[in-house]
Amino acid sequence: MADVSKNLCAVILAAGAGSRLGYPNERGGKPMVEALGKPLLAYGLERLAGAGLRDVALVVNPVNQPVIEAFAGDGARWGLKISYVLQQKPLGIAHALSLCQDFSAGRHVLLLLVDNLFAANIDAAVAAYAEGQPEQAEVFLVKVANPQDYGVAVVANGQVERLVEKPQKFISDLAVIGLYFYPPDVYNFIPQLKPSARGELEITDVNSLFLQQGRLKCCELRGWWIDVGNAERLAEAERLLRG
Repeated sequence: MADVSKNLCAVILAAGAGSRLGYPNERGGKPMVEALGKPLLAYGLERLAGAGLRDVALVVNPVNQPVIEAFAGDGARWGLKISYVLQQKPLGIAHALSLCQDFSAGRHVLLLLVDNLFAANIDAAVAAYAEGQPEQAEVFLVKVANPQDYGVAVVANGQVERLVEKPQKFISDLAVIGLYFYPPDVYNFIPQLKPSARGELEITDVNSLFLQQGRLKCCELRGWWIDVGNAERLAEAERLLRG
């Protein structure tokens, strides 16, 4: 495998609470929710290590940080070097990413949401992005049966035309999952954002700015994907992981 770690680092958003799943921040929050006896965070770290990443930042919150650090440590057991970035308040995914500018130090960034599990192998996509060092951002798409529950991409001839959050009428069945690649200038986009109705800086708005500049690529992944947001989805994730 080519050395992707020189030009590409990774950020895992691990600051979310998992209270609905019995894992409040005092127990580590969503990153420590177990699926088949293994924390969600472990699945993400294993995937990144397997794809050749070495330098990973975990965005944590003040309460779950000690629990996360006690579990993941410096990352050596996965062959990773883990840094910890503190998000004091839950101000959104884009806000969490903005805190990682010093960590990424001019490199391209892979952003992974800790509650996203999927079947596809992304090793080739990671290697291609790291080697090409493109000016484009890249989003990953999976076909879903219930697109009204997700942000979706309208794609024509392999190009993203629109991004729409939870469309009430069918426009696309391609959900944008919690895996993103960004060039180093992503940090110039975030200060342009305004908080959404829920008071957060939304990553969809970052992607939309790249789209407006004609700098948003997409890649459709095969197989299942699930975001583990509640007990029903956790049970489904365990079923899927069992194969």
